[in-house]
Amino acid sequence: MAINHYEGMFILDSGRFGANPDAAATEVTAIIEKVGGTVAAHRPWQDTKLAYPINGHRKGLYYLAFFTAESRAVNEINGIVKLNDNVLRHLILSHDKGLYDQMVEMVGGEAFRTVDPDVETEKSAGRDDADSDDDSMDDDDE
Repeated sequence: MAINHYEGMFILDSGRFGANPDAAATEVTAIIEKVGGTVAAHRPWQDTKLAYPINGHRKGLYYLAFFTAESRAVNEINGIVKLNDNVLRHLILSHDKGLYDQMVEMVGGEAFRTVDPDVETEKSAGRDDADSDDDSMDDDDE
């Protein structure tokens, strides 16, 4: 069977990830390897508030993994993930080899470095002009 190139986004229980980040990463890669896939690159993407609660969870960790596997492996991953309490949601996309290689290279490079919390953005520095516009609109209403 032909080997395909996949991108998997897994939303994990952020509390479990916070308690043991290595175990969460190992769990995602183990799921892929269990079905005969080979993980080329993986990393946490973002730990954030979810748009809506999933199984009572209000926060989740988006975990990105790039892997190669046979096409039947996707159905097997879907089955395994349904039984896994740590994975809240997942999405697996198939890519052509050229795009896949570029994305794997980016995940391993500087494109996904973490944001420095000490660097101020315009909004955090108080330079957001939207608030001043709202105040002037209130004066016109009186």
